[in-house]
Amino acid sequence: MEHKLENRTCQNCKVDFTIEPDDFLFYEKIKVPAPTWCPECRMIRRFSHQNTWNLFWRNCDKCGKKTLSMYSSYEKIKVYCQPCWWKDDWDGTEYAMDYDSSRPFLEQVKEIIHKTPYVSLNNLYLMNKNCDYVNSTGQCRDCFMIFWADFCDNVYYSTLLNTLKFSSDCIRGYFSELCYESVGFSRCYRTFFSEECDDCIDVWFSRDCYNCTNCIGCVNLRGESNCIFNIKYTKEEYLEKLKELNLDSWKSLNELKIKSKEFWITKPIRDFHTHSLSVNVSGDYVYESKNSKEMYISNGAEDCKYCQLITVKPVEDCFDYSGWGDNASQIYEGITVGNNSSSVYFSFECWPDSMNLQYCYWNISGKNNLGCVNLKRKQHCILNKEYSKEEFEKLKTEIIEDMKVNPYIDKTGKKFYYGEFFPPEFSLFPYNKSNAMRFFPKTKEEAISLGYEWSDVLNPNHTTTIKASDLPDSILETNDSILNEIIGCRDCGRAYKIVEGELNLLRKMNLPIPHECPKCRENKRFERMDPIKLHKRNCMKCGVGISTPYSKDRPEIVYCAKCYQQEFN
Repeated sequence: MEHKLENRTCQNCKVDFTIEPDDFLFYEKIKVPAPTWCPECRMIRRFSHQNTWNLFWRNCDKCGKKTLSMYSSYEKIKVYCQPCWWKDDWDGTEYAMDYDSSRPFLEQVKEIIHKTPYVSLNNLYLMNKNCDYVNSTGQCRDCFMIFWADFCDNVYYSTLLNTLKFSSDCIRGYFSELCYESVGFSRCYRTFFSEECDDCIDVWFSRDCYNCTNCIGCVNLRGESNCIFNIKYTKEEYLEKLKELNLDSWKSLNELKIKSKEFWITKPIRDFHTHSLSVNVSGDYVYESKNSKEMYISNGAEDCKYCQLITVKPVEDCFDYSGWGDNASQIYEGITVGNNSSSVYFSFECWPDSMNLQYCYWNISGKNNLGCVNLKRKQHCILNKEYSKEEFEKLKTEIIEDMKVNPYIDKTGKKFYYGEFFPPEFSLFPYNKSNAMRFFPKTKEEAISLGYEWSDVLNPNHTTTIKASDLPDSILETNDSILNEIIGCRDCGRAYKIVEGELNLLRKMNLPIPHECPKCRENKRFERMDPIKLHKRNCMKCGVGISTPYSKDRPEIVYCAKCYQQEFN
């Protein structure tokens, strides 16, 4: 059947959106109807079902021990600590339900969502070593407060990582070591306060530099060394100026940060972040990808669309998929599905080696399941009840046909037929504590009007023993007594501490103690990234039309790919 481009109105935001012919072909291939929500609303809906960056203390509902959790104690659900959840003394079939054909299927899924136990933190628990204070991680060791990370070693206060070592306060860091306060870097060593740099060594306060060594405050350099604000020096001159900059001083670093950003803005930036190893792609932060459109933070994707946070390659043939990859294929309307998983639709937290799942929550190594929640290593299950293969296929077909005509209707009156992800009200997180708030901030009134929940509970604070303004200016002036201090954040006033591993790492890099709390530092790093939204505008050099995250009212000088590349010829 030949399809034409079709415009539809989003059921959620009422804004028109486009479904292209290739989109219809994908939906036909996996045998699902076309979506009724626009791409942005679908993304927000998925993000609202996950909380990566907000952690709380609560007691395990099995052993009673105090545990760190992504669910606050105010969420009225069962939460097990990691050791209890991963034990083999339960598998989820204890909560099995019989399908009731007189009720909407999603209504029954909602029931089992609220009666099964959840793991406190989202980690490959048995594959992490000495990583008690992390979330959304796998195969990491000796890390503290890192999030959405794989294969990391001795990393602190960082997020969206793959194979980062001995680093702190970074975001989107890959295959690098000894980096600090940097955003978007790969194969770097000793790269500090920099953005979008690859293959660099001893680089400070630089942006869009590749294969550079000993550079400070530079922009758009390729294969250079001994440069300061794009001015070339001899090695001896560079070392003398390096001493003058006093990079071990907190005051000097902040002055240089301001000066560097003022210099960056005078140089052109490409329409979106990608490189020559990507072919026929669009979006932002798209690397080593092919035939993939409207992507955001994507590494190693092929034949994909509307995907985000793909940090571990490869990923193939996926639509509306939000993390994380690692040999994932044919995922649709899924979030945190990966590690050799395939054909998983409308599901959340299904890994590893998961296959043929629909409407599932937290299925570990599940295969051929429908509407199952907190189920481990089972197949041919519906609502956590096991069936023979023949019984499963027959009942699955019956349920899907019923979902096509008997929708779940949420509290705002929106209808959810077969083919839609879970409604917002199914989320176990208030909107302002979910990943959606991180990328798409809303007011309480806006969130509630769209069917999301909200929490007015404030995080506890502690009495401080020292102000940030009284901290030593350099790490050389800092002794171990700092580990006993409770510091008041320079920006928000909240209390925070320095942990021993962090102090040792700062000494190794000769960097001063941070004056802001971890949450303020994290917020500032996210602000340094582009938003998940593309704008139509023109190249500021040749005038050709481009699709870019930089809106017309932003100060950057934005070039198309061709004009940007000519800057280096």
